[in-house]
Amino acid sequence: MIASLILLAILVAVGLPLWYLDRKKHPAGEDPEIIEPKQECTDDCCTTHDVCPSHELLTGLDEPAVYYDDEHLDRFLGRQASAYQPDEIDEWRDVLYTLLPADRMGWCKSLKKRGITMPSAIHDEFLMLLNEP
Repeated sequence: MIASLILLAILVAVGLPLWYLDRKKHPAGEDPEIIEPKQECTDDCCTTHDVCPSHELLTGLDEPAVYYDDEHLDRFLGRQASAYQPDEIDEWRDVLYTLLPADRMGWCKSLKKRGITMPSAIHDEFLMLLNEP
């Protein structure tokens, strides 16, 4: 019984000063400020999304690539974004504009997994479509 009283006294002796310091630091009625970590984003379109597209693209890269009826684009593996011919850009455009809005991010992720870089013009159009509601 005495041990329990000693333990209770120690708990009160330590708890009361900690409680007082906490009340002094955060007065009643004032919520402590919650600071959320900032995500570094390199996308131009980041401010319009709840989740940064760059971070979304980097998740799940170890999963197998999903094809969106675009197997013919595999022949562009290793091609630079600026090295496409106008007819090849039109081929990319046909695929981009036939995608469902919900599939656009998955398609871009699939291209990254496959090592395919889309043409610069198509990338700009992709970002524009991604920003549409």
